[in-house]
Amino acid sequence: MNLISLHEQAAQWFLRRSEPGWTGADERDLNAWLDASPQHRQIYGSMALTAHDLQQIPLAQDGAWRPQAAAAAQPLSAPAAPRWNRRTWLSSALAAGAVLAVGAGYGWQRWLDLPSYTIAVATAPGEIRVLDLPDGSSVTLNHTSKLTVRYSGRRRALTLDSGEAFFKVAHDETRPFTVDSGASQVKVLGTIFNLRTSAPQTVVKVLEGRVEVRPVLDAAHAQVHVLNPGSGLSIDTATGRARRLSAAAESVGDWRSGHLHFSSTPLSEVASELQRYLGQPVLIDDPALAAQAISGLAATSNPGVFLQALPAALPVQVRQLADGSWRISSTR
Repeated sequence: MNLISLHEQAAQWFLRRSEPGWTGADERDLNAWLDASPQHRQIYGSMALTAHDLQQIPLAQDGAWRPQAAAAAQPLSAPAAPRWNRRTWLSSALAAGAVLAVGAGYGWQRWLDLPSYTIAVATAPGEIRVLDLPDGSSVTLNHTSKLTVRYSGRRRALTLDSGEAFFKVAHDETRPFTVDSGASQVKVLGTIFNLRTSAPQTVVKVLEGRVEVRPVLDAAHAQVHVLNPGSGLSIDTATGRARRLSAAAESVGDWRSGHLHFSSTPLSEVASELQRYLGQPVLIDDPALAAQAISGLAATSNPGVFLQALPAALPVQVRQLADGSWRISSTR
């Protein structure tokens, strides 16, 4: 059966299911059609997403839809534009999508730029989850992270609302892969990078390939930073001010192995990283001490051990206070 016929069948099933009188026997017949081929399920799922987006287009107050631009261009003596109800218009739009699927030479979702794949994922404390995407890309989500994925024919758009993620992006020149995080955006074609968003900063580190980072996406003349392997960027989430970072290969997404690698890392950054796993603030009394560099390996399952070992490397005292927070003070 050709592709147009399959789209037409999917449209008929979808419209029938939304009408009164749909029975359990009809549902079983639909499930049998869906089970007959993975392609049936894919087309029907895409049809449902398209119908959802088309339903968002408003009708006139009397419940009719009219092509307003065409009607406005007609002389007053011309016949009135046709009045279609929602179902008639939706049926026509879905049928047109079936023709576009073959006639245009590519998916009708690409022509309309409607979503073909969407998912929202959230991880719990202590949970790490790997998400395989339909284009061959993958995302590893760190604990307490929230990610939304929206693929269409023209773009692969993701939003990291909170937390941290490690991205392996399949190359596709026709569909850039973007990740929004707060006011910032990372854009790639094919690469491997890590992104963390947690006030007061968003941090991007690149392992392979190249990424473009816009610290303030909505700015009139948004500055673009190009990052290559071994480089990173720290963005102040309040001001959008960006600062270049080095990104040793072993530190990019190191948390996936259960360990954090620090190599001549300022103590302030170490404290900021460890407190995410401790669930408690890590405070440093002296600004000069915060700038001190430290190297080492910390276990994400027990980061307090790393803090308690700091006095062996630096002239500091480390205490855990009654409220659970940690304080690092100079002994000089």
